[in-house]
Amino acid sequence: MVTEAALPSGSVLPQSDRAKTTEAAKETTPGKDREVRWEVVAVAQGLAEAAIIQGRLEVEGIPARVHQEPAGVAIGLTVGLLGQAKVLVPEPLVEVALDILNQPGPEPGVEEEN
Repeated sequence: MVTEAALPSGSVLPQSDRAKTTEAAKETTPGKDREVRWEVVAVAQGLAEAAIIQGRLEVEGIPARVHQEPAGVAIGLTVGLLGQAKVLVPEPLVEVALDILNQPGPEPGVEEEN
């Protein structure tokens, strides 16, 4: 399959390849051909904390994204409004994600038994 990035500048992707690209995108996109709205389920101080929350949701099978204001990323802020990182999930999964995040975790220093 040819992508537009592989074409010389000013070239247009042939109609048949455009259709193939669109079909491939529908197969790998959560909303297929519908737009998926992402909602904030958590706000963390910095990308590290947000990545932990994202990982917790993904372990449970919920797709999650982390977003931080580009200005905060550029200058490495981890505090204040520009340092905040937001964790987002698809709108239909907001309630499930919030339930997961509101579950109590293990006590610090206590190992879980398997």
